[in-house]
Formats: sequence, structure tokens, C-alpha cells
Amino acid sequence: MPESKSLRLWDDNPTEDDMLGFGPVVESVVGAVSSPDLDPVTVALQSSWGGGKSSALKLIEKRLRLNEEFVVVVCDPWEYDDLPKAEVRALLIGQVLQALATQPGFIGDAKKLLKRIAWVKVGATITNMVLARTVDAEKLVDAFTPSAEEPTSMAGFRKEFEELMKTSVDIKKVIVLVDDLDRCSPDSVVAILEAIKVFLSVSKMAFVLAAEEALIRFAIERSTNSGARNTYSDRYLEKIVQLPVRLPTLSREDAETFIALLLSHRRGEDPKRTEALIAHVADRRVSSTKPYIGGPYATGVQVPNSEDLGLAAQIAQGLSADKWSSPRAIKRFLNAWGVRVSIAGDRGADLDLGVMLKLYILEDRFPKSFASLVEAQPEERGPMLDDWEAWAKAEVDDAERPKPDGVEDETRGWASTAPGLASVAGKIDAYLNVAATFTSASAGDGLSSEALRLMDDLLDSSKPIRIAAVNDVVALPVEDRGAVVTRLLQRAGAVDASVAIESAAEVAKSDPGLAEPFHEAVRTHALRHVLPASVIDIAAVDGAEATLTQLVEELGIEADVREMARQELAALGGSGA
Repeated sequence: MPESKSLRLWDDNPTEDDMLGFGPVVESVVGAVSSPDLDPVTVALQSSWGGGKSSALKLIEKRLRLNEEFVVVVCDPWEYDDLPKAEVRALLIGQVLQALATQPGFIGDAKKLLKRIAWVKVGATITNMVLARTVDAEKLVDAFTPSAEEPTSMAGFRKEFEELMKTSVDIKKVIVLVDDLDRCSPDSVVAILEAIKVFLSVSKMAFVLAAEEALIRFAIERSTNSGARNTYSDRYLEKIVQLPVRLPTLSREDAETFIALLLSHRRGEDPKRTEALIAHVADRRVSSTKPYIGGPYATGVQVPNSEDLGLAAQIAQGLSADKWSSPRAIKRFLNAWGVRVSIAGDRGADLDLGVMLKLYILEDRFPKSFASLVEAQPEERGPMLDDWEAWAKAEVDDAERPKPDGVEDETRGWASTAPGLASVAGKIDAYLNVAATFTSASAGDGLSSEALRLMDDLLDSSKPIRIAAVNDVVALPVEDRGAVVTRLLQRAGAVDASVAIESAAEVAKSDPGLAEPFHEAVRTHALRHVLPASVIDIAAVDGAEATLTQLVEELGIEADVREMARQELAALGGSGA
């Protein structure tokens, strides 16, 4: 990107390099799960979406694996989120046993110990699995479905597992790291928590759950049909989690440091010098020496490039709080900007990186104002930017410096900061043309900037993320909610239609006046994309009879969708014939 303006993307995978200053939290969690005074123990590692939980968990794993007396089991239940609860529960138990099977001295006693399990069928299945070092999901599910004469209490399994752990004299702790729990469906979340309850009273067991607490509470309430009974979910969690630990939210200064490290890491040719820079930053954090990425630098430390430091400061200053406080959102921002810079460079855009960055900040934070700039005639952009910057630097409500048409009040801070754009207005066309191919100027019609920012989350594959986005949309004015409903359904043919319809229905249920626009948009834009599961979402919005009737009668509708619509219509008292 900088200098060569070549494309550079950052993946969303967790990292073992602590660029976020999580070291103190990592040490606290490692100390807790290692302590003989906390045995067994479950730690909840919490942060908001994109707050760095997976990276922190990776750092914890790296630290724990230094101790050969620890067995570390990494579990990502989101990988098998679509399985039944019993299968999810069994797979977690199987992963623990499979990890134990690799320990010296364990395999020889495994068969003898597992045969003592009260659930004979469970013991036999897991014994074979452990000895073969494989996980057979079907056998595990079958094993965990006891016949009428078999005991159904998990207490028997816990007792036998405790005996098994006592015989493992070389193992100090088995530590299970569970990632992405808050991305799972409510039933899978509860299945994992139930599996943990099996182990909670067993010595030598420790769990670290990476999850946002509010989403876990929601999952408990939804899966157990406890409604909005917060007291129930509170007590449920209290029985499982002994130590909640919250990751620190990034400050703007933390974000600037993180961005500078990412940019420096991209330039770094010697990984050891990059690691030395990260360690340098960590030392300055401990001593509260600011700026954290500042000098002087010891020999062997990669010295940050001045351009990178300037860009990092500009990005941190320009991003909205919800972005600079989220490591994941920062990476997404950098990637989206990098794509635009690379393509614009290929198309002849001779612009300073700071200029292109300022334009992308406008596009990202204030898409309606960005659309006004894109839609202006090239010869009008210079005067428009002149007026925009003059208005931004003038006193508020200065009649001599009016705000340009199509510009939002919230852009005052953006327009007043360097670099100025009016002086390069004649050079920005290539960049604006590239940006318009990613976000059409018409894409924002009818939607506020805040609503536009929530669209991606409303269509996310993770239900908890969608739920959080719906809650944010519901807090918007009703006209914004109506525009969101329509836009989601207009996109049903280009995205996962079931997700678009589900989110649109949840928003529509927030106000009686949104029901009719919802159904009209379904019939106009999404009818041919409806799946059986979506019929239930449609029926849940008031006034569904006409839409369901059209699904029943319209030619070309899939038979299973038609049948589901017929059933829902009959349930509402309509004609399902």
C-alpha cells in the first residue's frame, strides 16, 4: 500500500503477536487456570464483537503450551454449530478424551477406566474412539442417546471421569479453550455449557470461554425458553463461570498504536525485528510511556516508517468510535481501503495516500455525503470542496459560510482536518470512480449513514451478530427502520435470502407501521427467494395473510415452501386449501 501502493490485505485470523496490549490479561487468565486454589475453574473471556477475544485466546494457548504438565484442548464449536445439541455436547467431551489419549501412560488404562463408566454404551464408544484416536460423531450421538434401561443422569459420567483424571498423575491440568461461543446458535451454546457442567466438579479441569456475555445470556434465554428472565440466565451462568475477565476496550491511542504496528508489520522484512518492535511497545505500555510506539529504539528493533505513523494517526482520528475500538473493524477498514488504493493506482490516480485515506473515511463514515461528492459533476467538485472546508472551519451557523447541499452536519470534523481536498479536486476522479464500483452512489438512497453501517451485520452469517445489529436498528427512527426493511428485501436475490428475510422481519416487528411495507417488499422483491424456514419469519409479522396466500397460489414457488405457507396460513385462520 504505502510507497508502492500495492495491495496488502490483513486476514482475520487470531495472532500470536500481542499488538493489542493484552499481555496483563493473558497473564491473569493463565494464572487463574494454573492455580491449585481454583480447581476446577471456568473463566469467561469477554469483549464486544471484534474486540480481540480469539487473539487473546491464541496468546493464552501459546503461554499454556510452555508447561508440559498442561494438556491444552482447543475447541471451536462454531465449526459444528448445525449439529443437534446431544452431538455438540458429545463432540466437546470427545475432544477432551482424544487429547488425553495422546498423553504417556494414559492409553494403557483407558479401556479399563472407561468400562467403569455407569453408561456402558458411552464407555464402550469412547474407549474405542480414544484407542483409535478418532472421533466418530455418529457413534457418540448414538452413545449419548440411552435406552430405557440405561441411566440418564450425567452424574455417573462425571464420577467415572473424575476417577480417570485422578490416575493421570503426570497431568497437572487439562485446560479447554472454547472460541467463538457467541457466534453459535442458542442450542449449541447451551449444549457446550451443559458439557462443561459435567466436568465442573472434576479436579484438574479448567475452561476458558471466549464469548460476549450478553449474547450468551440471550442464547440461554432463547434455548431454555425462559424469555427475558435475566435472573434465570444470571444464575445459570453463575453456576458455570467462576471468573469473568473482560478484555480492555481499545482507546483511540491504542487503536493508533495497533494500526501503526500493522502497517510496520507489512513493511518488515525481518520477523525478529518486527517482534522486537512489538516487545518495545509492550515495555512502553508497562511503564506508561507515550506514545507507545515512540522512540528511542534499541538496536535490532524495526523503526516505524514516518509515513506509517502519520497514516495511523489519521485513521485513528478519522474512524468512528465503534471502529477504532474494534481490532476486527480496523482490519476490515484497512483491507477495504487497500483494495481501493491498489485499483485506483492501476487506473492512474496520482494521489497522496493521505488524500485517498481521507476520501475513504468519508465513504465509510458518511456514505450519503460521499454519494453527494460522487454525484457532483467533476467541474463542480472543486467549488463544493472549497465551500465544504470553509464551512467546517467557520463558526457554527455562520451565514457567510453555508453548508453545501447534500452534506451532513456530522462531517464538520472530517472536512476540517488535513489534508485538504479542494486543492486536489481535479485529481480525485479516478479514485471516486473506483470507490463508486464498490459502493454505488445510489446504494445509500433512503438510508441514513448509521443504518448503512449496520447493513453488513444484519446479513452476517452469525445470528448473535445479526441480533445485535437488529437491536441497534430498532433504536433508529421509524423511517430509517422502514428503509432498512426495504433494502434488506431488495437484496434477497443477491445474499442469503433466509438471513435477509429474518433480519427484515425482526426489524418490522418493532413498529406496527412497518408490517405493511415489509409484506409489500417481500411480495415485490423476495417472493421467489423464500425458503421454508423463511415462511415462519414472514408469518410472524402482522398482516401476513396476503403474502402467505401469494406463496400458496403463485406459480413457480417450490413445493416445500408452498406447503409451509399453507400450514402457516391455516394457523392464522386463513384458507390453507
